[in-house]
Amino acid sequence: MLDVLKSSKLRCITLLCLLLWMAINIGYFGLSLNTSNLSGNPFMNCFLSAITEVPAYIVSTCLLRKCPRRAILSTFLIIGGGVLLLIQFIPDTLHYLALALEMIGKFGFTMAFTIVYIYTAEIYPTVLRNVGMGMCSSAARIGSITAPYVIYLGTYNKVLPYILMGSLTIASSVVNLFLPETFNKDLPETVEQMQECQGFCGGSTKRKYFQNGASRKQPVLQKEKSEVQTLSL
Repeated sequence: MLDVLKSSKLRCITLLCLLLWMAINIGYFGLSLNTSNLSGNPFMNCFLSAITEVPAYIVSTCLLRKCPRRAILSTFLIIGGGVLLLIQFIPDTLHYLALALEMIGKFGFTMAFTIVYIYTAEIYPTVLRNVGMGMCSSAARIGSITAPYVIYLGTYNKVLPYILMGSLTIASSVVNLFLPETFNKDLPETVEQMQECQGFCGGSTKRKYFQNGASRKQPVLQKEKSEVQTLSL
């Protein structure tokens, strides 16, 4: 676990991933738990909330094949957070409109939930992938534990849970933009290869290193230059 905290770029990426996973889980489970608070038949509301996840998983699988990760993840986080901020203004008389917004938000959070698993696994190098995913999963569990208490804040102020979860989700969509893009790129195998990835977090380092046990401090360009000098002699 300490390997994830060695370099500043690794620490920055890990911190952003932890915040991202926590925010997604708070919004996802908060919206799921809030389904029973909607007006109308609570059993039908829960059924519709669950059935909405099926097309979300199918659509997210198709989008992951063709779209950049940062763009689609931020888009669906904004959709989910926007629904949380808007649903508080829907009067009880407009039951179907509130239910439709609830389903749209659940669709967005399910999409984000699916994408963030793939995205995080692509960010971390092979040597740290299990550690990184484990830390993010632990942060997600903290978010899911926190979600019921956020919903409970509605007993003091009805709009408070929506404002809190919606603002947190919108902020996480901005945080996501600081992570490196992994679409159509080779998965990093070492920490050095991960640090070469382009991204706002920690800048980028464009150096290539020897492989197969050679010194990692010497760039490949030096090796090519020495070979040219040998041939000229």
